[in-house]
Amino acid sequence: MKIGIVTEYYYPTLGGIQEHVHHFAKAARQLGHEVRIVTPEVRDNLASVGVGRGRLVDTASQDRESGVIRLGVSVPVFSGSSIARASSGSGLSARTMELLRAEQFDVVHLHSPLMPTLPLLFLRNSNTLNVGTFHSVVDRSLLYASLGRLFQRYADRLDAAVGVSETALAGVRRYFRAPWCVIPNGVDVSLFSSGRRRPELDDGRLNVLHVGRFDPRNGVDRVIRAWVRVRRAGTDARLILVGDGPLRGAYEAMVPSDLRADAHFVGFVPSAERVDYYASADALLCPALGGTFGIILLEAMAAGCAIVAADTSGFRNIMQDGVQGFMVDLAGDPDCAALAERTNRLLTDAVLRRRCAEAGRRTAAGFDWAVVAGRIIDLYDRLRSGRGPDALSAA
Repeated sequence: MKIGIVTEYYYPTLGGIQEHVHHFAKAARQLGHEVRIVTPEVRDNLASVGVGRGRLVDTASQDRESGVIRLGVSVPVFSGSSIARASSGSGLSARTMELLRAEQFDVVHLHSPLMPTLPLLFLRNSNTLNVGTFHSVVDRSLLYASLGRLFQRYADRLDAAVGVSETALAGVRRYFRAPWCVIPNGVDVSLFSSGRRRPELDDGRLNVLHVGRFDPRNGVDRVIRAWVRVRRAGTDARLILVGDGPLRGAYEAMVPSDLRADAHFVGFVPSAERVDYYASADALLCPALGGTFGIILLEAMAAGCAIVAADTSGFRNIMQDGVQGFMVDLAGDPDCAALAERTNRLLTDAVLRRRCAEAGRRTAAGFDWAVVAGRIIDLYDRLRSGRGPDALSAA
């Protein structure tokens, strides 16, 4: 089967969609399918693995290895508390049609299919099977409310509309009709379970880890406040922040002067290196709001890391309070006292940490990409044989 994946979000930028696309494409190839990833060229350094720090990325070489086709230029758009992206460039519609004619895909799989620019262009021009995956929470959308009839015409071209969780579909279902189903995100268990403690972090001290872009919704400020409380309570733990973004300077300034030597702002780190940070962590702190699934949590679970996370509907898709770690109601914790208390409880109880880590490993195994990719390929097969996606549901 020849699969065309269309996404505005791919490397060198980092995020959950990028990880989903990359690892599904890898798993699908291992199953014998031909995969192309169609995505724009990225020329900026926002949320990119190539930002500052002397890290150079040979995008062209990696693109050849991963079957990536660059179409248009990615333009970052500041949307609410995050950075969205949309493709720009002359003749994009014509180039889209040329590519579709040349590649003759059996399936076109669009990520965030009802958002500009590439997904809408491919959805308009594709005459093959079209599958769309929805990743984000849609609360109130002025765009969808005002142009609902127009976007419904695009939704009508989807042969299957997949949510990575029920949380991801709850909002968009209010605006559109589509053949909905749920197939979760996946995690490369073999990769994230292969990490080794980094030498500079393997000195017997405790390590608190946060992984994620420095967007306000990811709660880096809450991570820092909670960690400071942990330190003031007398627990000797370092803070390791893997991620970056325009707010880095503001977050660095939040760290009290007497603790700055123990707050490590690492920057963006690709998956192959990130595994060693998970392996070095005694607790992952993830007080993010608005997520639909929790891929960072799954990565940490696969690595055997106990977790303290926000109690959100997205994270409840894969985690239970008191099992893989703790979940905290952030609305009821404005000063991060509960977040700090749960973190400190994990740090000071090695038996509890091991129990949570073992439960996390069992959870992650059910979301391994070999399992999840098989479900996506099964969906393609059902559609190609004329059956609908209605028999598929969440894991």
